[in-house]
Amino acid sequence: MGYSVKIADLEKDKETIVSILERNRSRTDTDYAKRFDWIYLNNPFGRAKAWIIYNDDTGQAVGFTGVFPRPIFVNGKEYLAWNCGDFSIDKKYRALGVALKLRRAAKNDVDAGRVPFLYAHPNKRMEVVHLRVGHKKISEMRRFALPLKFDRYFKDRLPVEFLAKIVALPINSSLRLKYALKNPKNIKGQILANVECRPEHEALFEAMKKQFKVIGIRNCSFLKWKFADHPNFKYQQFDCYRGNQLIGTLFFTVKNQVVHLIDVLVNDHQADIIPLFARFINEVYKNKFAQALSFILQTNNPIIPLLKELGFKERNDATSSVIAYANEEKNKQIATIVLNGANWFMTVGDRDA
Repeated sequence: MGYSVKIADLEKDKETIVSILERNRSRTDTDYAKRFDWIYLNNPFGRAKAWIIYNDDTGQAVGFTGVFPRPIFVNGKEYLAWNCGDFSIDKKYRALGVALKLRRAAKNDVDAGRVPFLYAHPNKRMEVVHLRVGHKKISEMRRFALPLKFDRYFKDRLPVEFLAKIVALPINSSLRLKYALKNPKNIKGQILANVECRPEHEALFEAMKKQFKVIGIRNCSFLKWKFADHPNFKYQQFDCYRGNQLIGTLFFTVKNQVVHLIDVLVNDHQADIIPLFARFINEVYKNKFAQALSFILQTNNPIIPLLKELGFKERNDATSSVIAYANEEKNKQIATIVLNGANWFMTVGDRDA
């Protein structure tokens, strides 16, 4: 039985691609047809590219993968790279050979010089496929969590809900006081129900480009597309000021009383991360909409030690690999930098898929 990989025609093959996703993904909160238009056709940096693999005997499409263009800054210079995603193969055809054939398609374009490099976030099962085709594992993504209240913790361990609240009360009060004391008087902030981007947010990203060797674009075009225009999820933002100067912005969504942080803009990560997060934590307390914070970050991310100072703890329930590929023979200068995970500033927001 043979298999053929063909470049997808995004308009003609939309139904095929959406159908493969719906067969192979378990999310119940995603309209994949709307998502297709958003991520494949309306990316502000260009259309996505996709490859479909067919069973030669039946002509049936049995899997596909996509890549999404995203500007990445390497030592301040802009490159249009590929963010890989949507690697999906029908269960019946998940042999290693089929997966390898499909996975090589994007790598071949890098080798041909059509794109300088790519990156991806496969799970453990798919990590093997990436490594077999020649991609390199440069890091891992991990979840960092911060409890703000312990009501649910004790509710699961005590027979009476009222008793759980009594036991949790002194712990909750001490936590709230802890973060109130970490918030300087000259630090102010506000939560915006809808994501909006202004020149001062662009200025934050310009500052970040100078702090990190490798960073994905976070300008207004990207932020509007990523958060304001997302077809399936509702995002909010938190702007933090020192006096009248914007020092940081957080983008997040709330589900089941957990704030899921997605991305951050910060003027000076060493000086501003702790006051930014401390002020946000105080706003969450004041607005009473969550009992915990959660943030998935690359393990090399330099803000992690600062988050740990605030009380964030690493969890092992959201691990995935960070994979990158650049042709080391044809593009050695770029490869040396992007294939070193320590050079990247990466959050879960870099998984555009």
